[in-house]
Amino acid sequence: MKKIIVSVLFLTAFSAAFSQEEARVMKVKDGDTYVLKTTAKEHTIRLLNVDAPELNQHWGFNSWLNVKALILGKVVKFEVLKTDVYGRELAMVYVDGQRLDEILIANGWAWHYINFDTDARLEDLMRKASSERKGLWECGAEKVCPPWLFRKYNAKNRYRFCKGCIATKK
Repeated sequence: MKKIIVSVLFLTAFSAAFSQEEARVMKVKDGDTYVLKTTAKEHTIRLLNVDAPELNQHWGFNSWLNVKALILGKVVKFEVLKTDVYGRELAMVYVDGQRLDEILIANGWAWHYINFDTDARLEDLMRKASSERKGLWECGAEKVCPPWLFRKYNAKNRYRFCKGCIATKK
């Protein structure tokens, strides 16, 4: 039985290593969506496990700038797990051997997308970034409006509930 378990674990790890592809980052559309180019084709990738602020939302432009500075032009590894309703490939992305979702969350450039992921490590990274007021958490957790709510609100409610630091600046 022990040999079977070890064999299954080895095959799983072996197949996962071969499902990763390398690609150059051609464009950073926003904090969590990128265009990657392999030798075969271009891929529009939506990073799994995170939700970055929208470009017109508080900290959205900063998130985009930081992610762009980190990955644009670099060769990254990625693993597509599925496709979303918009035709984007949902993928894990690795830059310089690190998970990109962890980098974004740890720096306060994106939320852990708890509606679709239960990774406790990512939740801990987000809690730490929030307590240290990194990135989008600069004004504290009470001033933060998650993008999944921002997208649902009409203009009036966006102004009312998603001001970011504007409400605290004098």
